[in-house]
Amino acid sequence: MDIDLIKEGLAWSDVDLVRNELQHIVPALDPELYPDRAGMRYYLDLSLPEFPLSAVFETMITLEGREKPPLISAGTQVYEGCAFRLEEILAGQLSITLPAKDLDKMTAVASLTTPYVIREKIEPGLWDKSQPIRYAMRAGIAFRDFAGYQHAFFSRYQAEKKQFLTWQPNNKQVSTAQKEFLYFLLNMSPFPDRIRLRMRVTKYDGSQQVLTISETEGFRPFQVICCPVGVSALDLGAYVSRYEIWLSDGANERFSEVRTFVIDRQARVFERFLVFSNSLGGFDTLRLLGQASHETDVVKTISRKERPAGKGLDFSELEVIGVSENSGIQVSTGFFERDAVTYSDYLRELMLAEVILMDTEHGFESLNLVTTNLEYAKDRPGLIERTFELERTYSDKNYSRMDAADPIPARPVKWVGVSAKAVLNAFGKRTGKLAWERLQKVYQDDDSKVIPYAVKPNIPGDPDYIPAMNEASIVPGSTPYPSVLISRPIDYKKNNCGANLLGTAPTVVIAAGTYGGELPGDGDSLAESKFETFNNQAYANENGACEVNNVPVHFALFHKIPMDGGTLKVVGSTKYGPVVDLRVNGSILISNTIGQPIPAIRTSDATTATGIKNLLFQVSFVQNPFSPCKLKIVGKNREITVTGPGFYVAENIQVNSSDEPLTIEINPL
Repeated sequence: MDIDLIKEGLAWSDVDLVRNELQHIVPALDPELYPDRAGMRYYLDLSLPEFPLSAVFETMITLEGREKPPLISAGTQVYEGCAFRLEEILAGQLSITLPAKDLDKMTAVASLTTPYVIREKIEPGLWDKSQPIRYAMRAGIAFRDFAGYQHAFFSRYQAEKKQFLTWQPNNKQVSTAQKEFLYFLLNMSPFPDRIRLRMRVTKYDGSQQVLTISETEGFRPFQVICCPVGVSALDLGAYVSRYEIWLSDGANERFSEVRTFVIDRQARVFERFLVFSNSLGGFDTLRLLGQASHETDVVKTISRKERPAGKGLDFSELEVIGVSENSGIQVSTGFFERDAVTYSDYLRELMLAEVILMDTEHGFESLNLVTTNLEYAKDRPGLIERTFELERTYSDKNYSRMDAADPIPARPVKWVGVSAKAVLNAFGKRTGKLAWERLQKVYQDDDSKVIPYAVKPNIPGDPDYIPAMNEASIVPGSTPYPSVLISRPIDYKKNNCGANLLGTAPTVVIAAGTYGGELPGDGDSLAESKFETFNNQAYANENGACEVNNVPVHFALFHKIPMDGGTLKVVGSTKYGPVVDLRVNGSILISNTIGQPIPAIRTSDATTATGIKNLLFQVSFVQNPFSPCKLKIVGKNREITVTGPGFYVAENIQVNSSDEPLTIEINPL
């Protein structure tokens, strides 16, 4: 049976990696408009959700900075603005979450990601702007990879690979007793209503079967989900030799890579398992088949006391007043039986792990890696094994040897819902259901709050998760903030047209109200994500048109600054407005254009052949004070800032027949 086909048309959003450098730069203001820089103060407000998954943001911290002095290089002055470092602040708000040893279904990890909002300010009263919502994750990549991908790792690399959050080798050999977990970041759009963990098992007789292991709805965009994929968690019988794991939506369209596991059922003399945090925020399992030795160090605190008269040899002048035992284990991986070179390099992930656990009969036992050196690559390595020394993170002062026991029952507790929120579908619209945002721990007998106060997000897969409930007063498909109409060309033009033909950029239309959200702008963000799925060269080549590109075009000046025709002052101002003329190929096409009380467009009498042109603007003012402006070449993504009289050039402008007329806007600054 076949693995699910990959889902097409997904857009993958960026997520900032807080284990790498995360710098936000507030750009410098135009030095021609603001020559006095001494009094400028830069501020950055960082806002986070009131609690995990909350739609309400609160300002957590306000950072203050100063603009860097201008950098002078080869006669060029560069104003770099003010840079703020955010990785440590955001990392302090995020945490990795240990997987439950007996986890048997998908669950969301709320502590690995968070949305955040940045507000830039430049005082005194020069700049105040809030940025769109961004997302941060407690993850990172190696420096040499970060140099190329930066914080576009999830939109570039993951868009192609769709990798689970792990670097462990694929086609992994696992034991029947081995705990295995796979993590995945849900940063795709459109977002699936339903997520399925799917599996194909291969039996020893060669037959195959595709199964849905678990199916969950209610996950939210930018959450990380944890999938238990060990042999026991999947309840695989003795007839299974290998299995493959992936994630699909409700239509069984796959949006993740496929991970393959080969079951090793032979008896091993030695077998241990390390579960450790990886660089992408998940937990990997390393199977150790080598020998181990256990050691202990004991520290005793001793005091000396005076010997009373007449005491014999059985009296000790030394008294032990404190005992502390620190124990550890030295263990070998055993010889790697497959992918030895790859695993040798992958062990660097273990060396960098923040959390290391050993799977024992008493549960996951926390360890600290003492080994600080690892040979991870060698020419002609031969058989490969590595030895690690680990110490337990607790100390003992007593000895016992007992079978593992269940904890002593405490006063029964339960989790109840706090603050309900509308459940949204993949389009950000209400489904007619309500779900609790948070859960609060209370005692079962009287519903009083447990002290200390305990609260956690209500996320699917959590053993205490409370499913969404129907609410008759909510109209399915409704939304308080519908998306606005998007009707604009994509950034790519058809590039497979013939000679003397120009490819056009197809226009994508997303009807108003297609998407929605519970906060202003949420629906628009979903619509923009959908637009980005069309914003590529393949779509342009398939849907763009070919037009004749040898018809000369007119130019036009659209002066949008109202001016008094007599004094040439800007209406309602004491400043004088710009008088603009346009020259192309040495000829004046449009001369002495001023603003009208009602803005008007002046079109050239003559036309200009298509091709690459240099546009020369002569700007004059009657006298000081000047009213600065911007010259915007419509459709060419070019602007020129004008602060005084003179000549201004826009070089290498591609003029096409489809530009008719090619318009230059004169806008107030």
